[in-house]
Amino acid sequence: MRQLLTAAMSLFVFLSGGTAWAQDYPTRPITMIVGYGAGGSTDLAARIVASHMEKTLGQPIIIENKLGGNGTVGTRSVFMAKPDGYTIGMTSGSILTVLPYTMDIGFDPLQLTFIGSTHESYYAIWVRADSRYKTVQDLATYAKANPDKVVSANSGGFGIPDIAMAQLAQANGGFTYRTVPTSGGAEQVLKLLAGDVEVQANSATATLSHMREGKIRAVLIVSTSWPELEKLGVPLSSKQYGFTARNLASVVGPPGLPEPIRRKLEDALKKAMDDPAIHERLVNTGELIEFKTGREIKEAATKAQAEQYVVAKQLGKATK
Repeated sequence: MRQLLTAAMSLFVFLSGGTAWAQDYPTRPITMIVGYGAGGSTDLAARIVASHMEKTLGQPIIIENKLGGNGTVGTRSVFMAKPDGYTIGMTSGSILTVLPYTMDIGFDPLQLTFIGSTHESYYAIWVRADSRYKTVQDLATYAKANPDKVVSANSGGFGIPDIAMAQLAQANGGFTYRTVPTSGGAEQVLKLLAGDVEVQANSATATLSHMREGKIRAVLIVSTSWPELEKLGVPLSSKQYGFTARNLASVVGPPGLPEPIRRKLEDALKKAMDDPAIHERLVNTGELIEFKTGREIKEAATKAQAEQYVVAKQLGKATK
């Protein structure tokens, strides 16, 4: 009986101490890790919301770009961090929904603590403005007749860009292509403009300014919609071929992040998203801006991962 009472008292002290600690949080700067290079949709969204969240939390939020493995290196460092709220991350599509079953990444991203979401990326397949491919069918016809001649940029590893390209290949009777890995969406565009690759699947943030300057063209929308491109007559993959590719983003923390701390971070993120100036800056990235709670984005990521697992399995890319 005495042992049980002692254990109960120890638990009470631990929990009450933890609660007090969480109430004081944060007392020092917070690091937000981004697993992609500067200038892409994930990086820009992180910087925009962090600039407001740090005002709410009363501590600086330092953005750290930790590249490699299509977001794996940065997200793994968040996963392995101490769950005290001082290391969080902004992660997106490939690491949440594709990589866990196409390669051994050493952890389960769905076990991260989901804090909240800022956006879902619009996604399309792009070529240079002077490309010989005037339509997506031109691209598919050439690729099928010339195996491995088409070169596509991705973010390193089999991720969202490859899901899009592989589904396009499958929908056109099968064709093979080569890939060039990059640090993220911004570098993918640079590779396209330099002529190092002929095609890429990429998000709005990295591509819209180049499109509006007449440097690149979209030949197929692979997200569920993209109003600006639809007005230009770019076809939807869902209507033309029956497939889509979703790229979700989320602010996350390590597994086991205490709920009071997670809730403080979620509240700070929501206040950022509710601020008209921050919302306008996010809208100007060109992405689909929508706040989701931690619970909502985890549910969305779980659903998208299950859907894209089926796709990867059909393509012979799933290793699990």
